[in-house]
Amino acid sequence: MRIVVNDIAASSGGALSVLNDFYNFVKENYKNDEWIFLLGDKYIEETENIKVVLLPEIKNSHKKKLMFDFFTGKKLINSLNPDAVISLQNIITFGVDAPQMVFIHQALPFQDYRKFSFFKASERSLAISQYLIGFIIKLSAKFADLVAVQTNWMRRALAKKANIKIKKVIVCPPEITIENSAANPDTKSFFYPTGTAIYKNNDCVYEAAQLLNKEGIKDFKIKLTLNKENTENFEYTGRLSRETVIDEYKNSVLIFPSYIESFGYPLAEAARIGTIILSSDTPVAKEALGDYENAYYFDPFEPCQLADLMKKVISGEIERKEPETIEKEDSGWSVLISALREMV
Repeated sequence: MRIVVNDIAASSGGALSVLNDFYNFVKENYKNDEWIFLLGDKYIEETENIKVVLLPEIKNSHKKKLMFDFFTGKKLINSLNPDAVISLQNIITFGVDAPQMVFIHQALPFQDYRKFSFFKASERSLAISQYLIGFIIKLSAKFADLVAVQTNWMRRALAKKANIKIKKVIVCPPEITIENSAANPDTKSFFYPTGTAIYKNNDCVYEAAQLLNKEGIKDFKIKLTLNKENTENFEYTGRLSRETVIDEYKNSVLIFPSYIESFGYPLAEAARIGTIILSSDTPVAKEALGDYENAYYFDPFEPCQLADLMKKVISGEIERKEPETIEKEDSGWSVLISALREMV
């Protein structure tokens, strides 16, 4: 079978991780199929059965990308005579003759926690993703033959907000490759692998620390993966290697106040390690953690609740329990490709 994979938009962060994960999976498991990746740069290596078509001029222009998705892309993709097309970038290529699946991992248009504003400079890019790009993603889901998402909450939300039948949406959870371990967290050390986006909710962490200080609790440290100058209670590490992140999971208590995620990778990974987790009370967090014994939840918009949980950890009122072993699940990519084969 000849399959075209469209991921021109991937360049960094989660989108690039999705591309690399998918590429490595098909490279190891589907050597009898022919794969053609449409990319904006050479992020992967060609093999005997995997070819790469580079389209950097499209990747570097939002206008050209939209033109490709709606008008010009069909000519290129149809010329490749695919048996099926997979879009890993939330939006299909309209007008393609072959059956097409779209993998949607942009959660912004499907969450109800916050409406971002076009009139605030700090929120404008998020508002564009939530409303303008969100409209195209929902339209794309209607025209796709099949839609794949990472979580059940996203499946339900997408079916409702895109007004499509839920049976058209399949769940392909990412594979968590971290092995079960035995964490020994320092209960005065907290860790949050975060970024600068508003929904990462870093202010909740800052306010919780201030509340603890007001109660006279000052002997604790919070590590954030941001590029800033260290302060009394905060250590800013910048971007960390995967190995260092895993060490932090083992030696620290994970805090996770983010309220918009398509899948909570740090939550699922830290649960494998076995540390204490203080997480925002959201559907994606509950799904990622399941019945994990060391998970404690707080309202992401109430820093006092996070401060209270941190206080209980520091005082020893919350202690780490020995968790049950989390069984390794099959890769969601195998679910996706099986569904693709049935669709063709």
